[in-house]
Formats: sequence, structure tokens, C-alpha cells
Amino acid sequence: MKTLTTQNLKFIDNYLKKSEIIYDDIRMELTDHIASAVEEKMQTENIDFYDAFKSFMILNKKELLKKFSGSGFKSFEPIKSFGLFLLKPHVILFAAFFFFGIFFFQLQIDKSYFVKEFHHYWLLCLFMFGIFHFSYFNFIKKKRFFAVEQSFFVLSIIYYVFIPFSNPTHVEDYNLIFWTDISILFFSIAFLLFYVNRIKKYYNNKHIWN
Repeated sequence: MKTLTTQNLKFIDNYLKKSEIIYDDIRMELTDHIASAVEEKMQTENIDFYDAFKSFMILNKKELLKKFSGSGFKSFEPIKSFGLFLLKPHVILFAAFFFFGIFFFQLQIDKSYFVKEFHHYWLLCLFMFGIFHFSYFNFIKKKRFFAVEQSFFVLSIIYYVFIPFSNPTHVEDYNLIFWTDISILFFSIAFLLFYVNRIKKYYNNKHIWN
């Protein structure tokens, strides 16, 4: 029975890199897909790896690269994953302590100042987080994961869902805006936990050819 070697897998991975599949997680998934198809072709047609690979890619390259390029790939997956992440027991417990703590200490908080300055600090933290992400993955780890980068879509959803209720202009009662901003803060912290969890998932999912 003909099977693929580690060298064969590295060959497929390098081929995909040259084909501008820049995301490591997509390249891993695509390498697995191609390897299975090529191995089956080697066995059924009794040919070597390079002939089987060449034959398979001639027929399927265009469709595969389009499907796994990352453009629109699993576009709503992070929203679903984040929703399921929020339902995890430790996240629910954290939410209970977070909101109870804010409710208990809210009298010590200057709500007027908080709602007026919240967005400035939130956007500054978001900007710094973006710089950290770009620097960490592009210059330190030199790996990019589509599923991790795509999770930023969750942040935009958080912002645009709450922003209509978070405008302190010409408002004297800041209580509703305060709790809206607190909700943005909670979901932002939850997103950071979700983000770290995704990084761990893909860095732990190593293949033998990496």
C-alpha cells in the first residue's frame, strides 16, 4: 500500500505557500485534503507521488485554491463560535462576577466622566491591540491564522450593536449609557479570552511537516 511520507507533505505545503495560501490553518486543512486525495490516487492507479499529485492538481487546483483562499471562507463562523464561547460555564461565571461587581461599586464611579471618556480609551486600546496582533504574528511568530484574524469581525459586531445606545451627547441621565458601555467592556474582555483561546487551538494543532 502506497502512503505519503513527511517529505511528500512538506512538498504539498511548500507548493501551497508558493500558490499564495498565506494562512497556516487554511494551508494545514488544504494539505490534509490534497494528501488524502493524492494517496488514494497513488493506490488506485499504482503511480508514484509526483505523478499522482500533478494529475490531481491539474484537475482540481483552480477550484481548491478558490475554495480555501480565505476570501469569504467560513465568514460567519467566528460569530457562532463566539456565541458558543459565551455559553461556557467559566465565561458565564465571569460575567456574573463582572456585572455584580460593577453593580456593587457603581456608586463609587463617576458615570458622567466614564461615558464621556469611555470611547476614547476603548478605541485607543483597540488600536494598541491591533498593533500587538500585527507585530506578534508578522514579525515574531511569522505565522498567520485565518480563523484568528477573522475573529476581529466579532469586535466590529460588538461595536456596531451597542454604539447606537452609547452616545452621551445631550443626555443628562447617564445610567443607560453607562451600562451600555459596561456591556461593551465585558464583551471586549470576553473577546480577548476568545482570541487567546483560538491562538492556543491553532498553535497546539501542529502537523508533522511543520
